[in-house]
Amino acid sequence: MKKLAVILLTIITSFGYSQNLNQIFEEGNKLYQEKEYRQALDKYQEVSEQGYESSALYFNMGNAYFKSNQLAKAILYYERAQQLSPYDDDVKQNLKIAKEGTIDRFETVPQPLVRTAYHSILTALTPGGWAITAVVCLFLFVAGLGAYLFTSVRRPGFVVAVTGLLIGVLSISLAYGHQDYLQKNRPAVITATSSYVKSGPSEKAEDVFILHEGTSAVVTEDYEGWKKIKLPDGKVGWIESRDLVEV
Repeated sequence: MKKLAVILLTIITSFGYSQNLNQIFEEGNKLYQEKEYRQALDKYQEVSEQGYESSALYFNMGNAYFKSNQLAKAILYYERAQQLSPYDDDVKQNLKIAKEGTIDRFETVPQPLVRTAYHSILTALTPGGWAITAVVCLFLFVAGLGAYLFTSVRRPGFVVAVTGLLIGVLSISLAYGHQDYLQKNRPAVITATSSYVKSGPSEKAEDVFILHEGTSAVVTEDYEGWKKIKLPDGKVGWIESRDLVEV
């Protein structure tokens, strides 16, 4: 009985907590409609600081930052919204508009067809999605193997077992591959007005190029207050960690 009471209390508390966050979010939306963008951001930040995240929250934060002329933070939150809703046209459109206000421009390096195809397959599901696929396929393998060994439907069972095993092993490989890719390719946005990118992780290293507020990059390594980044045109260099924020 005690356990049931605890569970019910947790559910009620969580519901009330969710309702409270939703109320704060709506207050932020009202302030945004009244063009009180900084006050709206205070409400959105209050929701975000409670550990809540959603595409709608990040999208609205991006809009409020954009209206407040904080371009880098607008792009950062549009990027975060896009991660949660990659096919949302409104997010895509506003992100595109925001990026048009940045100084830096890069030509994207074309990738080999095979690599592009592999990347498309790798990122078709999240690492967790590939892991779930692997579990389902390995279950099919066990079921097919059981049918092959202990029933009269040996041929279909063999086909199911082999197919489940192959796809299951491939899914495990893709889950690890995608997780490794995410760790080595972390999207980020330059938040400093301007920042020199160095040839190495040191103030004494040679300046390679300069980046400006709102520029998107990919973080590939970390080292003692420095991050190694890669740009869409293939350029790489080291930048101080304080000059960018990871998406």
